[in-house]
Amino acid sequence: MIANNDQNNQLPNELFSTFKELELFKHLRKAGITKPLGFTCVYLFQLIFCLIFENKNWYQVLQSKKAKDCREKNTVYRFLNKSTFAWIRCLLYLSTDTIEKVTHLTNHDRPKLLIVDDFFI
Repeated sequence: MIANNDQNNQLPNELFSTFKELELFKHLRKAGITKPLGFTCVYLFQLIFCLIFENKNWYQVLQSKKAKDCREKNTVYRFLNKSTFAWIRCLLYLSTDTIEKVTHLTNHDRPKLLIVDDFFI
């Protein structure tokens, strides 16, 4: 789980370099997903994203021994449910940017296909 010590240095190196290459945090800001106070959107997004790799959901974290360290419990719920955050727009920006990056890696004559599979085993 993400430690409470440094909010800006939370991701494993592999994920951090991927987030940096895809400019994910720029796309969050561009889609209007920002917070003026408290935990940053970047920190909250990283926290939620890292749960995927621990094979847990937020409810399971709150039921575990780590719940004492989760000062951001209500903040995460508000972050996920805020109606003014344009999550679809963020995904659109991210997808467009990713497709542009991948397009430069192949020959123009080859058919291009990007498959995103959310199936979890």
